[in-house]
Amino acid sequence: CIFCKIIKKEEPARIIYEDKDVICFLPKTIHVYGHTLIVPKRHYESLYDIPEKDLIKLIKTAKKLTLAYKRKIKATGVNLLHASGKDAQQSVFHFHFHLFPRFKNDKLDTWPKLPKIKIDPDELLKKLKRD
Repeated sequence: CIFCKIIKKEEPARIIYEDKDVICFLPKTIHVYGHTLIVPKRHYESLYDIPEKDLIKLIKTAKKLTLAYKRKIKATGVNLLHASGKDAQQSVFHFHFHLFPRFKNDKLDTWPKLPKIKIDPDELLKKLKRD
């Protein structure tokens, strides 16, 4: 796992922030100014298997970086992106978030273009509602 190698310092990375549980670094390909990966140091594949306590640490780190990027690079918004599973287009199977700082008139559109589907919302509600 490339992220595990970065965590073990076996692969180089441009590390933004690190503590005992989380590491944050610039991806090899930076798609957005300030694009940062937020990664747990323990290996979890996806949202399906990461414990809540570790997920909470990642979200707290995302908040910390968001506030810092607002101050340091004048970001005026943020997208926090995640994919779990091959069918969701996950490409590195070590849980992580992509943090995209946003700026006025940056011309990014990070919201997916979704096809229109016909469903019965009441039937869907019954299937999804918690017991």
